[in-house]
Amino acid sequence: MTVQASSLCVLLVVLLGTLLVKSEPRPRARPTPIYSNQFAVHVPDGPDAAADIAAKYGFDNYGQVSLIVCM
Repeated sequence: MTVQASSLCVLLVVLLGTLLVKSEPRPRARPTPIYSNQFAVHVPDGPDAAADIAAKYGFDNYGQVSLIVCM
Protein backbone atom coordinates (compact mmCIF):
# COMPACT_ATOMS: atom_id res chain seq x y z
CA MET A 1 0.00 0.00 0.00
CA THR A 2 2.87 2.38 0.69
CA VAL A 3 4.12 2.28 -2.90
CA GLN A 4 0.67 2.88 -4.33
CA ALA A 5 -0.03 5.77 -1.94
CA SER A 6 3.23 7.52 -2.81
CA SER A 7 2.61 7.01 -6.53
CA LEU A 8 -0.88 8.43 -6.15
CA CYS A 9 0.53 11.39 -4.24
CA VAL A 10 3.09 12.10 -6.98
CA LEU A 11 0.40 11.82 -9.64
CA LEU A 12 -1.83 14.21 -7.72
CA VAL A 13 1.00 16.75 -7.35
CA VAL A 14 1.79 16.56 -11.07
CA LEU A 15 -1.87 16.99 -12.04
CA LEU A 16 -2.34 19.95 -9.70
CA GLY A 17 0.88 21.50 -10.97
CA THR A 18 -0.29 21.33 -14.57
CA LEU A 19 -3.59 22.94 -13.63
CA LEU A 20 -1.93 25.76 -11.72
CA VAL A 21 0.69 26.61 -14.35
CA LYS A 22 -0.34 29.80 -16.05
CA SER A 23 0.11 29.72 -19.79
CA GLU A 24 1.44 32.75 -21.63
CA PRO A 25 -1.32 34.99 -22.91
CA ARG A 26 -1.80 35.27 -26.64
CA PRO A 27 -0.92 38.60 -28.21
CA ARG A 28 -3.83 40.98 -28.52
CA ALA A 29 -5.13 41.55 -32.00
CA ARG A 30 -4.52 45.10 -33.16
CA PRO A 31 -7.11 46.80 -35.33
CA THR A 32 -4.39 48.51 -37.38
CA PRO A 33 -0.65 47.81 -37.73
CA ILE A 34 1.88 50.00 -35.95
CA TYR A 35 4.54 51.63 -38.09
CA SER A 36 7.69 53.34 -36.85
CA ASN A 37 9.42 56.20 -38.58
CA GLN A 38 12.78 55.41 -36.98
CA PHE A 39 15.19 52.60 -37.79
CA ALA A 40 18.85 51.68 -37.57
CA VAL A 41 21.14 50.35 -40.31
CA HIS A 42 24.63 48.91 -40.30
CA VAL A 43 27.04 50.75 -42.59
CA PRO A 44 30.39 48.93 -42.55
CA ASP A 45 32.22 51.80 -44.28
CA GLY A 46 31.90 54.07 -41.24
CA PRO A 47 30.13 57.22 -40.10
CA ASP A 48 31.11 59.35 -43.12
CA ALA A 49 29.63 56.83 -45.54
CA ALA A 50 26.49 56.63 -43.39
CA ALA A 51 26.12 60.42 -43.50
CA ASP A 52 26.55 60.42 -47.28
CA ILE A 53 23.94 57.69 -47.76
CA ALA A 54 21.46 59.45 -45.44
CA ALA A 55 21.91 62.76 -47.26
CA LYS A 56 21.59 61.10 -50.66
CA TYR A 57 18.19 59.59 -49.79
CA GLY A 58 16.82 62.44 -47.65
CA PHE A 59 17.14 60.87 -44.20
CA ASP A 60 18.42 62.37 -40.95
CA ASN A 61 21.52 60.68 -39.55
CA TYR A 62 21.59 60.81 -35.74
CA GLY A 63 24.89 58.94 -35.47
CA GLN A 64 25.85 55.68 -33.90
CA VAL A 65 23.20 53.95 -31.80
CA SER A 66 25.45 51.68 -29.72
CA LEU A 67 28.77 49.93 -29.80
CA ILE A 68 28.88 46.17 -29.36
CA VAL A 69 32.27 44.68 -28.68
CA CYS A 70 32.69 40.93 -29.09
CA MET A 71 35.78 39.30 -27.64
